[in-house]
Amino acid sequence: MQTTTAISVIPGVPESLKRIEVVVPEPGPMEVLVDVIRCGICGTDREIIEGHIGLPPQNQQHIVLGHEVLGRVHAAGSGVTDLHPGDLVTATVRRPDRCPSCQAGQPDMCQWQQYTEHGIKGRNGFLAGKFITERTYVIPVDAHLEETGVLIEPLTVVEKAVRQAMLIQRRMAVWEPRTAIVAGAGPIGILGTLLLRSLGLVVYTVARTPAPNIHSDVVRRAGAHYVSTREETITALAQRLGNVDIILESTGASVVAFEAMAALGINGVLVLLSVTDTATMMKVSTGRINNGLVGGNKVVVGSVNSGIEDFEAAVSRLDRFNQLWPGLAASIITHRIPFNDDLSSVLHEPKDAIKVVIEFGV
Repeated sequence: MQTTTAISVIPGVPESLKRIEVVVPEPGPMEVLVDVIRCGICGTDREIIEGHIGLPPQNQQHIVLGHEVLGRVHAAGSGVTDLHPGDLVTATVRRPDRCPSCQAGQPDMCQWQQYTEHGIKGRNGFLAGKFITERTYVIPVDAHLEETGVLIEPLTVVEKAVRQAMLIQRRMAVWEPRTAIVAGAGPIGILGTLLLRSLGLVVYTVARTPAPNIHSDVVRRAGAHYVSTREETITALAQRLGNVDIILESTGASVVAFEAMAALGINGVLVLLSVTDTATMMKVSTGRINNGLVGGNKVVVGSVNSGIEDFEAAVSRLDRFNQLWPGLAASIITHRIPFNDDLSSVLHEPKDAIKVVIEFGV
């Protein structure tokens, strides 16, 4: 039995960040003890920090933050034969309840919504020196991906989104997507851009801020097109492109989601990835949207979390990114904060940031 230092919050209490000591037991027969190398900070973490969401583990006040992790195996239980000390790994976020989907190995498609999630809902996260979890939820990472492996979890979000789109389009005898729009140029939007470009699609990444900026630079280095909505709306862009086969929406703005529904092309798929403000009210042309969806055989689908297959795909995809655009994925990590820095550096995202990570051992 040992302890490790972690960064935690009290859910519902804004900016209650605090370092605490948590107990880390010895790994059981089918468990893995992991030393954390780095942990990403995302919009979900900031919502928890601001007190909007989050649920602590049962009978606890605090929850340890962090669900985007890269680490090394410290020790493995007696029943784990395929992982060894020093191996690079990451871990999935969601743990299943007893619903049929979870029991079939798809907690990302949970029916009863009683799942737990590391660093988010009912389970401590990875923003600590060490963590322990079941071997089932640990994904090996190639050693040469150490620099970018912390991007695996956010990449799984778009891996699942595109996988779902492909599964949906099995309804058609022929679907050969050529053109895509990615709404949002945060980490998810940029990773979605790289993924779609790696599949050979012509990609237009849409965000508010006019180019040039750090986001547009990454987009263009991947061979995609960056469009500022201050210069061209999604609607106007779609009209210019002719037919948009797939749209990934990751802005967090419901108005964009509805604009994307109207902009989607014939036989297209729109995947909604962001949770939006429930208080937002807006006027939309419901008839135009409905008629377009029906008449064009279009699909709008929501996608959340990701499965083991998406983590495994993301490991291979990061390798592919490095082959196509050496150094580009690494450039997405714009800010590296030492774990022992003042906690104020975790509270507020830098204005020029794409991905912020917390570094251990620095």
